[in-house]
Amino acid sequence: MKIADRYITKEIATPFIVSLLSTTALMLIGRMVRFFDLIIAKGVSVKEVGLLFLYMSPFILALAIPISVLVSVVLAFNRLSTDSEIIAMKAIGMDLIKLSRAPLYFGLLCYVLTSFVSFYLLPTANVALRNEFFDIIIRKTTVGINEKSFNTLSRDITFYVDSLSADRKVMHNILIYDTRNPGFSNTIVARRGRFVVDKKDNSIVLVMNDGTIQQMGHDRETLRIINFHEYDLTFSQSEISPAMTNYNKTTFEMTIPELIRMYEKWKQQHKRTNSLLTDIAERFAIPFTAIIFSIIGIPLGIRSPRSGRAYGITIAVIIVLFYYIVLSGAETVGKLNILNPVIAISLVDLFFLIVAVALFSLVAREKDLRSMNPLSYIRKYR
Repeated sequence: MKIADRYITKEIATPFIVSLLSTTALMLIGRMVRFFDLIIAKGVSVKEVGLLFLYMSPFILALAIPISVLVSVVLAFNRLSTDSEIIAMKAIGMDLIKLSRAPLYFGLLCYVLTSFVSFYLLPTANVALRNEFFDIIIRKTTVGINEKSFNTLSRDITFYVDSLSADRKVMHNILIYDTRNPGFSNTIVARRGRFVVDKKDNSIVLVMNDGTIQQMGHDRETLRIINFHEYDLTFSQSEISPAMTNYNKTTFEMTIPELIRMYEKWKQQHKRTNSLLTDIAERFAIPFTAIIFSIIGIPLGIRSPRSGRAYGITIAVIIVLFYYIVLSGAETVGKLNILNPVIAISLVDLFFLIVAVALFSLVAREKDLRSMNPLSYIRKYR
């Protein structure tokens, strides 16, 4: 790499790291609301919350890396432009194409990094996140049970435990009152029971042995008694903890080959595949924005004499927000089968790539980007 390319890369690298760390931190803080139920009600430790944040970070990084590329390129070229270094480089024969090599290589590197995060780290981290949630909830649920008192597991489940084993995993002499079914209520008496996790069905099961179920109809005239040697009482994620509901997205836990195999399976079963195709398309589309944003950042960073220092960053923020709004719209269009999901998602990246090339072309021809502002024409003809 030439001296100028190394110099520009260093200018990009520092704000990229700062932007990546700050963007990731802001996104993680924004998601802390989902953990309030676990932190307050379940008493989750700082270490456990730290693990949850660690497992969530690949999803955040997949979004934060392209954004940080745009911000860092804008800031780097803004600094070079402000100190007239862009003019000096052009004076020695370096045109905008040569100046753009470093940010493009940087964008390509971030594209590979984001693709690795999206294709491999994200599925692995989401599986680990779900498992950690289950482990925390099952552990805290067991720890929160009090002997010889009534315990509330959810709004519709109340149970009494006479005694617990030394490790608090096995409950003895259980009485449960279950009103979840609108047609009848269950009163369950069991000699012993323990909680287990069914990760396949994303549920928590209370396995009970040697007991009786009394089913009472709401008319108070129907009573049915069932004796059992083993009985499984299943609870959904949301019943145990509302925070779990947001992480029941199994497609995020799959690699691309697994998603493709599921697509083929659904297709053979004549199921609707729009949602699955949308998820697959987004896995490819979002990393590509690192390249698009690296191109857009160059013209936004090279400010004109009439532009303020914050002009490029302001436009960059608007572009990022606009991109994700349009991407969300394309996702809806794809899932509703208004347009093929792959085409809908791909058109978003194609549109922004055209915008990036158009902006780059204008700056290469020494045009002022402010001429693209519709308000400037309105003011001109007033």
